Amino acid sequence: MLRVSIHAGSPAERSVANQLAVLNIAYQRRAPLSDYSLSYSARGVGETAPAVLANYPRWSASLWDLTARALTQVLYRRSEPPALGKPDRRCAYARRVNAVILRATADDFGLELATADIEHTSTRRGRYRARFEEDVLGVREVEFEYGVRVLEAADLLLRAICWAFTGKEALPPMPALIVPPALRIDGEERFHIEALTEPARTGFIRYKGGAVDVFPLASDYVSFITAG
Repeated sequence: MLRVSIHAGSPAERSVANQLAVLNIAYQRRAPLSDYSLSYSARGVGETAPAVLANYPRWSASLWDLTARALTQVLYRRSEPPALGKPDRRCAYARRVNAVILRATADDFGLELATADIEHTSTRRGRYRARFEEDVLGVREVEFEYGVRVLEAADLLLRAICWAFTGKEALPPMPALIVPPALRIDGEERFHIEALTEPARTGFIRYKGGAVDVFPLASDYVSFITAG
């Protein structure tokens, strides 16, 4: 399971006391194209009805892409967030919001996979700078505008992800499942490790314990993408 925890303030100030919202993303059906069960709760609102994100390709995109699609489902019950338009001088704003993606398994809870830091940057309302950092894919930064009459921290995070990954308010296209071309070598189906793009390549190498042939077995990749 993945837990996305959203907080007021800077990452250094993160605590249960300033937690604004929590999104849980759990497997409903584990497969190359997986279905995810989503639960969401926010301070002052409580839990919303559960939602489902269906047919999402495993190990094919940023964890923030998965988070944005999950937030769109729990907040709006649709596949695209509604357009907002430009903020005006009366819009609500947050001085600083941060988020962390944690991995929870039967063996451990709280392994940090990705962080986000969103800060209001101007005396003019609605101007933000966001920094996203992720275990495999590194750092991504963006400046953007966002303003609504009643601010919801999860929606601010959703819009920041959109701007960081597409340069606009919309989600990126649904990522395609990463499937490397198979090669027949000595009677076995294999693939070249460099044919894998990130994050699948690093994920597969970790799944194999770091010891990976240049031409791994295609069946090993099937096992990884199905259940790894």
